[in-house]
Amino acid sequence: MGQLTIYLPDDVERAVRTAAKKHGKSVSAYLASLARPAPARGKKSEWQKRIDDLGGSWLGPFPELDDPPLEEP
Repeated sequence: MGQLTIYLPDDVERAVRTAAKKHGKSVSAYLASLARPAPARGKKSEWQKRIDDLGGSWLGPFPELDDPPLEEP
C-alpha cells in the first residue's frame, strides 16, 4: 500500500477529520473512499446507467445459436 503526505489548511484538516469520524472511518480510509471512482463508492456511472437501461430492450426473438453449448451429463 502506498503512502502519501499532504498538507492542508487547518480548517480543511478539521473538516476532513470530522467527516471521517462521521462516516466511522479513519482519515486514510475516508480520503481513499473519496478518491475511488464512482462505481467503487456504490454510485453508478453514466455508462452503467445506460447499460442498465438496455435491460428488456431487445425486440423480437433471440437469434438461434449456430453452435449451442454442450449439455452437462
